[in-house]
Amino acid sequence: MSFLKNLFASSRPAPSQKEVEIYKGFRIQPCPSNRSHGWTTEAIVTMEKDGTTQTHKFIRADISFNRDDAVQLSLTKARAMIDQMGERIFRDPR
Repeated sequence: MSFLKNLFASSRPAPSQKEVEIYKGFRIQPCPSNRSHGWTTEAIVTMEKDGTTQTHKFIRADISFNRDDAVQLSLTKARAMIDQMGERIFRDPR
C-alpha cells in the first residue's frame, strides 16, 4: 500500500509570504507540487468582496523542472487569468 501512496503523493511545501502576490486586488498564492515528472503549475486566487472571501484554485498542465520556475509560471498564469476574466473566475461554471 505504501507503494501506491508514494506513487500518487506530492510534495507541497507551504508557500512563503514572499511568493504571495497582490495583483489588481486579487491575492495570488502559488502552490506548485513536486510530482515524479516535475513541478506542477498551481495557484490559489482569492479576493475579498463585501466581507466575503472568494477563492479559485487552478491547476495547469505546464510542468517545470524546479520549484522557483513553477512559482513564477503559476504567478504568470494567474495574472493572465485575472486580466482575461477578472471576477468571473469565481463564478460557478454550471
